[in-house]
Amino acid sequence: MLISLTALFSLAKFDLFLKQTLFWFIGFILFFSFKFFDYRLIFERYQSFFIISFSLFLLFIMLFLPGRIKSWINFGPFSFQPSEFSKLAFFIILANFLSYYYLELNKPIYFFLSFFLISPFLILISLQPDFGMVFLYLLIWFFTIIFFLSKRTILILFVIFLIFSLIFWFFVLKDYQKKRIADFIFSLKNPLKTEYNLRQIRLSLATSSFFGKGVGNSEIGKYGFLPSAHTDFILTFIIEERGYFGYLLYSFLFFLLIKELVNFFTFNKNHLFKNFIFVCLIYFLVKFSLTSLINFGAFPIIGLPVPFLSYGGSHLIFDMWLLGILISISKEKV
Repeated sequence: MLISLTALFSLAKFDLFLKQTLFWFIGFILFFSFKFFDYRLIFERYQSFFIISFSLFLLFIMLFLPGRIKSWINFGPFSFQPSEFSKLAFFIILANFLSYYYLELNKPIYFFLSFFLISPFLILISLQPDFGMVFLYLLIWFFTIIFFLSKRTILILFVIFLIFSLIFWFFVLKDYQKKRIADFIFSLKNPLKTEYNLRQIRLSLATSSFFGKGVGNSEIGKYGFLPSAHTDFILTFIIEERGYFGYLLYSFLFFLLIKELVNFFTFNKNHLFKNFIFVCLIYFLVKFSLTSLINFGAFPIIGLPVPFLSYGGSHLIFDMWLLGILISISKEKV
């Protein structure tokens, strides 16, 4: 929280600083609410069905909102992103599926069944369109399922992935998205246009040092030369100001979080709760790894918030809410 808020303050984004402080406050309320709320209700059949149905309904109505951008619902000065909160339903589906069929996943039909169950989320979010979120959902599903697959099934999956990648490239991706990927692979071809963001990331990193330039002394991020310095590339901005030491500190804190989640997973005896913790563990690992690679210019830019750092209420409030659920599950004695 301190790393995030001081970064926004250093960027002179005082209105965003105040909003993010409010988002942290709401997040902490939800985090501690599970001391008084029975988390088991989330996993009971009817409540789970309601959460899944309501999430899909929210994603569906996004397609009929006026305007071109359909990933957000605006409420005055605030915005709400349904695809962030729909992840809870997504995790519940995967956890339930693993609880029933984890021994059957080597059979192709069950593997495709797992994909079929999550496909409504992928389709509705891709139609918004929000391909960064679709990619995150896909990676969570893939790294959750792959631990239960045989080598033969993984090989078949790789072939299918190549086929779908070609279909996605030629029939789904927009021209600007293709340019981002092409510019990443063939860098330095168009540094002032489609490759500008990637160029500024690398320039910001190159001008930093182990301890950085100091808080408030940024030359690239603070003066608007690093696009989205308060959201997708806030980690790059932090490295410019606080150096690679700042990133190591953030990584260490994240490591402590992952270590706790591994402990929750190891000592929980309930299969459903154990699988839910496992899916959430994959989620945090994927999100941290992916956003770190993007902020180091080592992966094509897809537009994802850095966990617990980027400005924005939807992703922060959801992650704090999810941690509240996980800590409540960790108290499970059975």
